[in-house]
Formats: sequence, C-alpha cells, structure tokens
Amino acid sequence: MNASPNTRKQILFSLKLAAVMVGGALLLSLARQQGWIDAALVVRGYNVIMGLALAAYGNAMPKLMDGTPPSSLREATLRQAVGRVGGWAMTLAFLTWAALWAFAPQQFAMVGSLVAVGSCAAVMSAYALWKYASCHLSRSD
Repeated sequence: MNASPNTRKQILFSLKLAAVMVGGALLLSLARQQGWIDAALVVRGYNVIMGLALAAYGNAMPKLMDGTPPSSLREATLRQAVGRVGGWAMTLAFLTWAALWAFAPQQFAMVGSLVAVGSCAAVMSAYALWKYASCHLSRSD
C-alpha cells in the first residue's frame, strides 16, 4: 500500500483519538468496578471524553483534508471554505456536547447534545449547498 503522507497522518491521528476514547472508557469502567464512581458518572465521563475527542477531530478536519487535487483555484477555494466551516461547526458542537455532559442535568445534556450535533449537521449541509449553488450559478453566467 502506497499511502500518501497526509493519509498516514490522518490514520495516525484517528488511531490516537480512538486510543484516548477506549482508554478513557476502560479507566471509567475500572473506577466503576472499584466502587469509586457510580454508573451515571461513567456515562457522563465517557460522553465528555467522546465530545472532546470529536471536537479535536473537528478542529483538525480542515488541515487533514485530502483527495484528488482540485481542478481549479475556484474549486480549491470552495473546498477550503467548506472544510473550514465544517470543522468550526463540528468543533463548536462537540465542545458544547462535552460541556453539557460535564455540567448540565443528565436529561438536559441528553437532549442538548443531540440538538448541538443536529445544528452542526444543518449548518454544514446548508453552507456546503449554498457554496455549491453560488459557485454553480456564477459559472453559468
């Protein structure tokens, strides 16, 4: 397999995040078995870890973008803009997720974290569609 250096970098970064998430889950499980924390704290702790790990991925996402080289400067600019807004939205959504699970009542954290991620998906989709449409319409002139 001849993977590009950027692909290797992406895989290594993803494996590190996965290791943090699995390690955190194992430590929380151990703490629960020892009687140091209750089941509700395990759920909260794991959601905080997952939120922070996915926020870190969202922050790195625009820097890790790879794929076929863009065919034009316009395409490169479009790809960069969509990646930047997507990364920003994802980082903000998962930081909100982590904060809700760390500090809010559990029922509120459950609903609020889903609203944050749903809003992120809506922002990312709407921005990508808007940029695509504006790029497509400006080309047809």
